Amino acid sequence: MKKAYTIEITGMVQGVGFRPFVWRTAHACAITGSVQNNPGGVVIYAEGSEESLAHFSRTLSSSCPPLAKITSFTQKETTPVGATDFIIIRSTSAGAYTVQVSPDITVCDDCRAELFDPADRRYRYPFINCTNCGPRFTIIRDLPYDRAATSMAQFPLCRACADEYHDPSNRRYHAQPVACPDCGPAVFAHTSRGALIEEPWEELWRSNINAGKIVAVKGIGGFHLACNARDASATRLLRQRKKRARIPFALMTGNLDWVIQVCFVSVHEERLLLSLERPVVILKIKNRFPGIEHIAPGLDTIGIMLPYSPMHLLMLDVIDMPVVMTSANYSSEPMIHTNDDALATLGGVADLFLVHNRDIVNRCDDSVAACPATLTLLIRPGRGFAPYGMSVDSTKQVVAFGADMKNTFAFSHNGRLTASHYIGDCEHPSTQKILLENIEQSIRFYRLRPDYCAHDLHPDYFTTQLAREFARTRGLPTVAVQHHHAHCAAAYVQNNLSGKAIGFAFDGTGYGDDTTVWGGEVLLFDLAEYSREIHFTPVPLPGGDAAVTSPQRMLIAFLHALGLWEAWSDPAKHAPLAGRILEMMNARINCPLTSSVGRLFDAVACLCGFTGDQTYDGEAAMWLEACAAADEERSLPFTLAGNRIDCTGLFAALLDLKKAGISPAALAGRFHTALADIIEACGLALTQKYGSLPWVFSGGVFQNQLLIKKIASRETLRGFRIYFSSCPNDSGIAAGQVAVALAKTARF
Repeated sequence: MKKAYTIEITGMVQGVGFRPFVWRTAHACAITGSVQNNPGGVVIYAEGSEESLAHFSRTLSSSCPPLAKITSFTQKETTPVGATDFIIIRSTSAGAYTVQVSPDITVCDDCRAELFDPADRRYRYPFINCTNCGPRFTIIRDLPYDRAATSMAQFPLCRACADEYHDPSNRRYHAQPVACPDCGPAVFAHTSRGALIEEPWEELWRSNINAGKIVAVKGIGGFHLACNARDASATRLLRQRKKRARIPFALMTGNLDWVIQVCFVSVHEERLLLSLERPVVILKIKNRFPGIEHIAPGLDTIGIMLPYSPMHLLMLDVIDMPVVMTSANYSSEPMIHTNDDALATLGGVADLFLVHNRDIVNRCDDSVAACPATLTLLIRPGRGFAPYGMSVDSTKQVVAFGADMKNTFAFSHNGRLTASHYIGDCEHPSTQKILLENIEQSIRFYRLRPDYCAHDLHPDYFTTQLAREFARTRGLPTVAVQHHHAHCAAAYVQNNLSGKAIGFAFDGTGYGDDTTVWGGEVLLFDLAEYSREIHFTPVPLPGGDAAVTSPQRMLIAFLHALGLWEAWSDPAKHAPLAGRILEMMNARINCPLTSSVGRLFDAVACLCGFTGDQTYDGEAAMWLEACAAADEERSLPFTLAGNRIDCTGLFAALLDLKKAGISPAALAGRFHTALADIIEACGLALTQKYGSLPWVFSGGVFQNQLLIKKIASRETLRGFRIYFSSCPNDSGIAAGQVAVALAKTARF
């Protein structure tokens, strides 16, 4: 006797080959009925015997396509209608929009094989793809995800591609970017002045890279600037032209053996390098090569990615060398993603332009990731990983504007929380414009009708002002979320926690509810509320924002505030800057107080030998981590009294050890051990007070791989429930803001 079921599946099930998978499975299981995309995901009507329906359901939930991610699977019995075949129905736009947009995914093995097969009609075609790979988020204009709603709409399919596109048994069935040399996008080469070059683009790439030239390359999510990584003059020239003094460059290579030769690569790191997401992976340097000093100045790590698009595979096929592959922008400005902008603004940087005529609708930087212990930390959520989502226990709609630095935004809709890709630093008006455009696009995509608008507690943040104006024009109530509460909340929802937790929020800057600058906070919290239980003793921030880029100012501030000024014997003590800073602090002029661990890192880095100002966010802290002897288990003294962490003993010991000739590596190693000791002491104190609770770690300081390893490997903490944020820096703030806003407004 036949039975029938209606099956509804949500998650990442559109644009990933899910409907043809259902079609093939239905035919294999002798099931009749239909499958259709809708704004919530996929709906299936299935008719067959009880045994075949059971097999069908098991296969759908256990053997779905590699890019698919099922969030929910509901099955309800219904009345059979006597279907005689299983068909794929045209997508509908009716219903609540909860479907997830798939990130862009690297070339699959099948397409890679075709790309290098001379007998294949897509041989060496730089836009080869199928339902298992290729661009998604970067080409989409609207939902549902159909070709007409992407930038591929301008490329009518040829007969051969159309046959594949409409054949459910073909892996290119409804692969929206499907194309071939006869009907799809093409690559064009231009001079630095914009003139078209009528030569094969692969040969132009080879000759320019070999000659030490800088090439602007249009990829999937935007433009990169590329040069020979082993040519010191080329990398030095790129720094000069891009006005990027010391911030590290990422590399791309097609040779994993070369990566393993140059870097220490764990099993987890190798898996991440080869993953579908293909992020830039931060690796420890094992063997330095010529030119590396201009790629990662002062660091012992380097960011490397393997090629993720067919165009990159072809580029690295014709040269046998690693290349710098860095975002095409000027420092801290948005990534360039249109041909016109690239040719107009990068003429003084690039010697050659390789562009294509497939529009990038949504610019998206490369993801950057690190793997301390067995964790995966997203330093920058971008291509491959973002946008990403998680379930929340609320149907309210909140739009969160995130933080000013490393901005992302997030929103909740129909029981889902979706976090965006990396937007950038909002000090630039162009980045603010992009943020607003992307929020408006998400509102249009998901047909959102926001109930609340969430933002940082800081009244002067650009994002706070943008959020308030956004809310004002729509008549929405706003929810201000304290920065460090948002950090902890993000880690809390990422790890699916409940109840109270102990939160360690260590970073550079965050507006506290007492109007001072926080950044070294230990909180007792849940999503709705928090209490500041322990924090580092505040010290002056001489010059306000000027101190953020000046480790020397922070060292002077700590030594003066802790009564150790006289014990410091460095010549810098007598420099004019030191005198001006002392006068400023004594007069209490422009010296807000800060408990920031980020500024503590700056001061210790300066004492250990970091010179000059920081040229990018976190430079001194990264230098200190690189400097540190990783196996240094000796610590430094500190005092935990009441709710204060006093670092007087720590700095006094560092001064004495430095006078005694102890190496900077040993000093930096002891500092990292001491910070792990401080964390353990604070956690144990609050555990004794409140009982056994999860420990949650978030904030930019917890990008430090050495510190994470010291915490995670502690025998004394075995048995404690310890959780790290998967996106610890300010790119995780927006997700935390949404979670807090939902909890705070739950009773309304």
